[in-house]
Amino acid sequence: MGTKDITEARLNNALVRLLKGEPERVKKHGKLSLNRINNEAGLGHSYIHKFKDFVDDIATPAIEKFNKEYDPNTNENDDDPSNDVEKLKKKLKKEIALKKKYRKEKDEAMMIQKELETLNSTLMFRVYELQEKLRSNNIIELSSNK
Repeated sequence: MGTKDITEARLNNALVRLLKGEPERVKKHGKLSLNRINNEAGLGHSYIHKFKDFVDDIATPAIEKFNKEYDPNTNENDDDPSNDVEKLKKKLKKEIALKKKYRKEKDEAMMIQKELETLNSTLMFRVYELQEKLRSNNIIELSSNK
């Protein structure tokens, strides 16, 4: 499956979600447009226009049908404050979880750093001991050669 097929599948899935009234990336209510489908699919600016067959054969007829039946007065619950509160609660929970995750990662990184510093110190001391041993052996060898 090529990237073109994958992208077209993303566009189809986005259109289906919008028609069902269950979008993930855009507002739930409003008239349907190519731009909304594009944004719901998570694509770059006007990327949908690269898929002429999808736009002409699938999206445009669906948009026309949806917008003829669309009544903006029936979908005013998007301004409901309790809905906003729920969104904010979800966002807060997600941010708290991220904060915990980042703290844990930071603590683990600090532990690893301490372990590496300890290992480095141990190895440096061992190098020092070996250098001293070499120096003392060289001095003994030099004095025995005289």
